[in-house]
Amino acid sequence: MRAASKFPWEKLLKVALPVLIDETKRLVAKISNRRPPAVDSNSTPEVKIKALETYVEEVEEDLKEAVKALEKTATELSALASAGRVLTARVMVALIASGFAAILGIGCWIFILLHR
Repeated sequence: MRAASKFPWEKLLKVALPVLIDETKRLVAKISNRRPPAVDSNSTPEVKIKALETYVEEVEEDLKEAVKALEKTATELSALASAGRVLTARVMVALIASGFAAILGIGCWIFILLHR
């Protein structure tokens, strides 16, 4: 129970997830709106190559931003999964302990009834 109260659930839900969702939407919109460069069909091959190089550089920058956002998302989801594993283990221990206590209590009650 202490792990659940120490983990910043409220902060994660109120701050991290909306930011990650907004960043992902922004990057997807930016990448999907990118169009190949408009080059005059009469221009020289050097001009066409330069326009394509510029386009590729811009796409690479967008992809680098996307990778950073995905790394941040993966890190935060990893922390969330770790907290979930801790909570699962603690709940399992609590259930086992309460089950053992219930069995022990019933056993004591039966023992007292039989020795009256």
